[in-house]
Amino acid sequence: MSHGSMKTVITAAAANMLVTTAKFIGFALSGSSSLLAEAVHSLADTANQSLLYLGLRRSAKQADEEHHFGYGQERYFWNLISAITIFFLGCAYTIMHAIEQLHSDHQPELSWIPFLIIGVAFLAEGYSFLVAMGEFRQQSRQAGKSLRTYFVETRDPTTLAVLIEDSAALLGLMLALLGMSISAITGSAIFDGIAAICIGLLMGGLAFFLASINRKYLLNHSNEEVDRIAHALWSEDDQVQHVQRVNSIVLSPEDTLLMAEVELREEAIFSDMSPEEIRRAIRFMHKLNDIRKLLEHQVSRVAPETKHIFIEFNTPDSDETEPPSTAP
Repeated sequence: MSHGSMKTVITAAAANMLVTTAKFIGFALSGSSSLLAEAVHSLADTANQSLLYLGLRRSAKQADEEHHFGYGQERYFWNLISAITIFFLGCAYTIMHAIEQLHSDHQPELSWIPFLIIGVAFLAEGYSFLVAMGEFRQQSRQAGKSLRTYFVETRDPTTLAVLIEDSAALLGLMLALLGMSISAITGSAIFDGIAAICIGLLMGGLAFFLASINRKYLLNHSNEEVDRIAHALWSEDDQVQHVQRVNSIVLSPEDTLLMAEVELREEAIFSDMSPEEIRRAIRFMHKLNDIRKLLEHQVSRVAPETKHIFIEFNTPDSDETEPPSTAP
């Protein structure tokens, strides 16, 4: 589990709890639809960061008898749940309330207090954004990639989620400020309501983006970089005749499962053997392949849902293993 990711999530959660309270107070005093939209936005972000924290904690659990490859994908699952939370709590509710306010021709009371709250929220969200950006820059440097490339290729959705959420939060604050200001100047609540709808749509787009990122890693997404590295290194190895297949699955940002089929060169295997030893070795390799197929068939016959079977044989230690007796 990344310490930087955990710090980013905690910072964002603390900032959002502060501004959520302030925004709800501001809405109670003003009745502004855009300020309510921002309050719900911050509430959704607070719930989201709580789920991100839960995902980080649970993904750090060690492998056990029920989860042989660990709990790394917990991070992607809880990030997906957080995206759903943002959509229904932030987008759907906000837009419905704004439309209702527009139909009722509700006029907000825009004193200096709501604008002060927007300013305080901007400072808190801005600080959280700087922390997330600093962690994201550090991760991109460690990966040896530019920010733009790492933004597309990162397998750590947590820091990226906080960074995108904070960016959306700052944009939402600017929309709320613009809508409230125009409403205060013109005396029309329409602009305040339109700003609230725009904030809701912004959260809907954010939810869709986060869901799409985490969805692919919950569907056994491959690690293209690891595939490329393994294929390139093995193809250049003098002992390898042909790399037949390289497959990988991203289990977590720090854990990738790699599976491959590699054909070795005959001279790499038989270079120090006599013709008779080569014949015996070939028979031995065929025997291993027959055993592998038999073991696979035994499982797939009883459990036909087992579509992919990978068996690795352990070689006996020649110093400790006695050859089988041939005496009568």
